[in-house]
Amino acid sequence: MWHEYTQALITAFGLAGLGFAIAKLVVVFGERAIEKRHGVTGMRDSIVMRAKLETKLEARRVVRITELKELDGEVEDILRRRKTLERQLRESQVAGEKLIRLIGEEVKGTPCYIAMVVNKYITGANFQQKPNAYIDPHWARPQTVEVWAKTIADARAEVERRFPPALGYSITRMQDSGASDGPVAKAG
Repeated sequence: MWHEYTQALITAFGLAGLGFAIAKLVVVFGERAIEKRHGVTGMRDSIVMRAKLETKLEARRVVRITELKELDGEVEDILRRRKTLERQLRESQVAGEKLIRLIGEEVKGTPCYIAMVVNKYITGANFQQKPNAYIDPHWARPQTVEVWAKTIADARAEVERRFPPALGYSITRMQDSGASDGPVAKAG
């Protein structure tokens, strides 16, 4: 009796396996027939190739995102530097009187005189209508000129040689740099 049950069980498993194999063959041949009918043969190879391509593209995307972040940082740094330079340019344009012009050479024993020089062509009302193309607008305010000369008269002569009155320059004030509270020579 047990022998018959075992024989029946083995036969059932064998038939089930055979049925599974037949079903699997039907499915495989059915898929191929459908692929041929709809013109999608080789789709599995295409899917595998596209999956590989997709992983490569994703890796490339990650690299590009990293590069973009680095470049964004560089662009922000450049823009920050540009703003700083533009601010410095505006400040230097506004602060024209901070520029100190030097005449002569600093020699031991030679005093330094400080002259304040303006240009009357720039300060006049005529400049407001038509700016002068050859003279910087900063000359409307007194500009500092340091002169090394033996006497204040020599210093005045050097300033007038460098900035001639014929071109509209005039000395508004001149003093010895060592005597800031001392005598001041006013322009006449």
